[in-house]
Amino acid sequence: MRAWFQRRRKGASRADADAFALRLVAPALLIEFLFVFVPLAVGLYYSLHSVRFFQVGRFLGFDNYLSVLTSPAVLNSFAVTAVFSFGSLILTFVVGFALALHLERDGRVAVFMRAVVLVPYVISMLVGSLLLKWVLSQDSGVPQTVLGPLGIADFSVFADSASSMAALIYNAVWRDAAFAMILLLAGLKSIPLELYAAARVDGASPWYRFRRLTLPLLKTPMLITLVRLLMHFVNSLTFQLILTGGGPVNKTETVALRTFRLGFEDYALGRANALSFVVFLINVCMIVLLVKLFKPTEKLR
Repeated sequence: MRAWFQRRRKGASRADADAFALRLVAPALLIEFLFVFVPLAVGLYYSLHSVRFFQVGRFLGFDNYLSVLTSPAVLNSFAVTAVFSFGSLILTFVVGFALALHLERDGRVAVFMRAVVLVPYVISMLVGSLLLKWVLSQDSGVPQTVLGPLGIADFSVFADSASSMAALIYNAVWRDAAFAMILLLAGLKSIPLELYAAARVDGASPWYRFRRLTLPLLKTPMLITLVRLLMHFVNSLTFQLILTGGGPVNKTETVALRTFRLGFEDYALGRANALSFVVFLINVCMIVLLVKLFKPTEKLR
């Protein structure tokens, strides 16, 4: 087999090598085209037309975009999404980073704790959200047990906008902190130990090593973690749909939930696709911004 590859490498021209590489990636490109670019093109077509109950009507141009961008419900959903996404992103990243630093060691206890921390992440979002909804239930959940003896028996987490948002953010952090820990822990493991040993010889303090070695060398894993978490929270639907349903009074209705309702409750697919493209452009802008902020430095100082 090895000899065959050697003969193949020697005899093949550059064009043959390129054609061989193209054949290798062709299945992945075909799947990407069918399941990403085709739906994207169909969605763009729908967003420029009047579409009701999957019936494509007349061409509207950018009317659907103007309609959603001037809708008070959509503007409210953008504000809710910003609060939920950035609140969840900051807390999830901080908790995941702290877990990665604490569980970096290779001892048995650290390995066991990594497995324990991963449990929420392997539970599906649907099941986790239903469990939290049951735990916070006004009738038989934790609030009733804790506040009942204090004479506050009529408090409902999901009847208040602040506590409903806090429940959503807690659910996101509880589940996705383990994912952040995995990515950041992989980044920590990739840093050569010789650098830390040399810094200790030079008398660098732990804080100096963290600031001058760990953080600069973790820029790429941190960027990947932040992009992945931000896209997940901005486009999240399951948490809101299962836990709060967008209530009370649309105070937890994110833009993903508003898009879902436009498309599958109001059957206004033209406006739903227009809103999806607006969110898509916002996602692209945020990724570009994060890449610029976390651009790796050429050398350590």
